[in-house]
Formats: sequence, structure tokens, C-alpha cells
Amino acid sequence: MDERLLRFFVAVYEEKNLSRAAEKCFVSQPNISNGLKQLEDIVGKELFIRHKRGVDIKEDAHYLYPIAKRILGELNAIPKMFEAQNFKQKIIIGIADSLPQSFKNAFFTEASQLLNNIEWDIRPIGRDCDLNLLIREWKFEEHLFLPLIKEDYVLCIPEHHPLSQKECIEISDLSGEPFIHCPPCEAHQQSLSILNNSGETWNTVANCQNKNEVLTLLMSGLGISFLPEFFVSGWAGFKIKPYNGPKYFREIGISYAQKSFKNPNIEILIHHFSNHTLNIT
Repeated sequence: MDERLLRFFVAVYEEKNLSRAAEKCFVSQPNISNGLKQLEDIVGKELFIRHKRGVDIKEDAHYLYPIAKRILGELNAIPKMFEAQNFKQKIIIGIADSLPQSFKNAFFTEASQLLNNIEWDIRPIGRDCDLNLLIREWKFEEHLFLPLIKEDYVLCIPEHHPLSQKECIEISDLSGEPFIHCPPCEAHQQSLSILNNSGETWNTVANCQNKNEVLTLLMSGLGISFLPEFFVSGWAGFKIKPYNGPKYFREIGISYAQKSFKNPNIEILIHHFSNHTLNIT
């Protein structure tokens, strides 16, 4: 249906006069008359009764009027939806479990200052995301990885545990102590291997699937554990102790596929973080 026919109809309905409706639509009266006839043929109903003083509105026109107003309103709104100042571009971003809150805060603060009119679509990490925030070991094989921070693992001991009073912890001090494991964590696997090779043994009290669970049990005093430094920052119920043994770290950053550069905002982010350090406070 021609949009003009609805505009002619609304003008006649509101003015109740063909001449005034023609002036309102900036067309001639015959154009208005012909347009109404076309509309009536399309809907199969007579909408107005014409007479010398103007028109009388029929019941079907009363029914059509709010529908026509809504349609025209939606059509008028389309250009505004795509004005530069109103149109928001979407970035689909996957976020891995157990990333430090301070890291996520810093990333989104800096990215939002860098980009305008962005709508973030937050999801679990996946190949179909424009970006993924994760540790290097979790990136998809075909994706590129840009490190943003390096985070050391620290030894965390419940504050009421006897070892919390010791200045520096030795590997031999950990033998037989209650330990909270996170099997998916590479650092825990490395530490387990080192202790076993030294002839010592772990006293495992829990196996957790992610670091959030480890942190909960640590704060509850169930056992000791290794956790990333920024991840545990600001939490209570345990102490971070110097450790005389192998040191572990993880790299957290952005992974992305080459096709992500089809979104110009992704290119802006990658270029920026390739040349600027992300500040974690």
C-alpha cells in the first residue's frame, strides 16, 4: 500500500474537508479524491460520504484511523532510529569465569570511554563472539590473543591457620595441610606436580570447578590454596603469604577472530590495547 494514501486519509479524517486536506498534504483536491478512491478500493469499504460542505466519516473510517496513525508514526520514526547520535552498534563479548572484577571494571571503563554509542551483548565465551575476555590457555585455536594483564598466583592461607603466622612458607610446610584444589586451573596442576616430586603429599579437602568456589571455601577457613593476585584482592578471611617455591602466573586478555574486524569498533579496541597498558587499580 502506498504510504501517501494513508496520509491523504488521515488528513481528510482530521480536516473533514477535501480542500483543507489537500492544502495540508500540499497536493491538489483531485489528487486527494483519487487517493481516497484507491484506498477505498483496496480496503473494500466506503470511508467517507462526500457532500458540498465536506465529508461525513463512516464507521469503517473510525476503525481505520488509529491504525493509519500508528503506521505513519512508525514510518516517521525510522529515519530517527538511524541518526548517528541515536544508533547504537552492538559488540558481542564473551567473558570467562573467575576473571578479576578489577580487570573487568578497568576494561569496560576504558572501552566505553574510547567508543561511542555501544551496546554490549554479554555472553559466555564462544567462537561466535566478536571478542572474548579470557586467559590465554582458554582461547580458541583459530583466534588471535592480545594480552592485557599478567597476574601472579599467590599463596592464600586462612587467617586462623597456624601457617598464617609464619613469615615465609616453604614447600615442606604445605605437606599434609588441607588444600583446596581447582583441577581446571593449570597453576594448581603444576603445584601438585612439584609437591609430589618433592616427596611431599597434599591433603585434599575439596575439588572445585572454578576459582569462585575455591575463594568461597578459602574464606570459610576450609583450607589453603593458590589463587590469582587481582582475583583475591579486597576479600577477607585469609592472608596472602610469601612463598619460597616456583612462581606461577596467568595472562588475561582479548581473543578474537579475523572476521571481527568487520566491526570497526573492534579494530579501534584492538589498536588501542595493542599500544596502551590497561591500568588495574
